[in-house]
Amino acid sequence: MPKILHLIPTLEGGGAERQLAMLAVEQAARGWDVHIALRRGHGVHAQLLRNSRVEIHLLGDLKSINPLLFLRISALMNRLRPDLVQTWLPQMDVTGGAAALCNAVPLVLTERASKLAFDSFSLMTWLRRQVGRRAKAVVANSATGASYWKSVLPKNTIQKTIHNAVDVAAIQNVAPVSSEFTQNDQKVILVVGRLSHQKAVKIVLKAISHLIDREGILVLIIGDGPLRVELEGLIETLKIRESVVMLPFQSIWWGWLKSADALVSMSRYEGNPNVVLEAMAAGCPLIVSDIPEHREILTDASASFVPGENSVELAVAIEKLFADPDSARRKSESAKKYVDRLTIQRAADAYEEVYASVSRGKEML
Repeated sequence: MPKILHLIPTLEGGGAERQLAMLAVEQAARGWDVHIALRRGHGVHAQLLRNSRVEIHLLGDLKSINPLLFLRISALMNRLRPDLVQTWLPQMDVTGGAAALCNAVPLVLTERASKLAFDSFSLMTWLRRQVGRRAKAVVANSATGASYWKSVLPKNTIQKTIHNAVDVAAIQNVAPVSSEFTQNDQKVILVVGRLSHQKAVKIVLKAISHLIDREGILVLIIGDGPLRVELEGLIETLKIRESVVMLPFQSIWWGWLKSADALVSMSRYEGNPNVVLEAMAAGCPLIVSDIPEHREILTDASASFVPGENSVELAVAIEKLFADPDSARRKSESAKKYVDRLTIQRAADAYEEVYASVSRGKEML
């Protein structure tokens, strides 16, 4: 029975964490001996593993590039002797990847973002590129992520793009959430994700301030992150407190998708965005930034695109969407058709092809 060790910092609320949890459960169901090592055991996505045969190993909550984390991962590898190591997110790509290379265990590195995420120099980024060059395979979840590595990797490194899986049935079976925040039939706009520079939530807030009828709209922001205090201050400055509610991240936020009138994602860059894919599965109308990562999964027939950094154009797009609900519905139906094929079984099949190529030492085109 093949044994795989996945390495990830935590299983808390992020797209990579959810993808790993779903993949590990599917791999274990197929008979793989699946292990996940992480810094701490709690996390919203850890719940997916409770009734599976996946074994969890705690490494201690050691942040960044910590030599002790490297030693503990190496000790775990020596004890488990996995056939393959797969790393998720930069900390484990570097620390866990280095441990795999030092212990002569075949390494598969996963790319969850795109080139823009690594444009500025950092030691972590440089080290990650050095480890990636020595990996047996690099798996990206988007074409932009794959292109980042194309000029970095040796020709004999296996490269593959495997898009994220979406649990369409689970999303569709969630009951709508009745908003306790709306008043007088307000339209509800969802903004979901980490409150960071990447997600450009400030653009959404500025767009709301441009709307003449902003009292008829409620923006529900679900997420945590370093910009929370700054965003709260901007809400006060723009005098839109009556139109915005901020909630902490919730593991199952899909119920809001069923009652929302639109989801807005103004990200500056992405990988294969889980939040957008899940909104597509729920049939929630979308307004998104016009970036390659969104264009990879959406068209003008399935979403409304807005130039990045343009709050005025976003305000116009919001007004148009609410003025023509029939067009919004048709676009959401088109978007739904795209995600129907993105099953975890399909993703697991694709990963198994990568693993097989790694074991044969052949390049996958």
